[in-house]
Amino acid sequence: MSTVINKAKSQYRKALMLEAGILVFITLGFFLGFGYAGFSFLVGSLASFIAHCVFVYWVFFRNSAKDLTKMTAFYRGEGIKWLVTILWIVACFKWIPNLNFVLFFVGYFIALLLNNLIPFVLSKRTH
Repeated sequence: MSTVINKAKSQYRKALMLEAGILVFITLGFFLGFGYAGFSFLVGSLASFIAHCVFVYWVFFRNSAKDLTKMTAFYRGEGIKWLVTILWIVACFKWIPNLNFVLFFVGYFIALLLNNLIPFVLSKRTH
């Protein structure tokens, strides 16, 4: 396996751990500030975070003979990421009573921002 792929795998491990810690910290703040409505922030952030974890696993940590190139794995991973996100959001809207939609999407967009920002910052920090 190439050095670049190994470096990316290591970087994404760190990024996912850091993002999980940041989201837990922010979620605790929302629980303290908004009570049960903080749960809406949690499930919103998980909609983005879990889908991103699935994508990272699919692209970097899964070995399959079907994926002849990394680009094939990337595109399949993106498709699965969107599917997981859509299913999570539909399930939350359908089965969680009293969901605060504003906090849900605040959590979703903060996690989405962190999905992109943390790996970028870590890559700049290592150079």
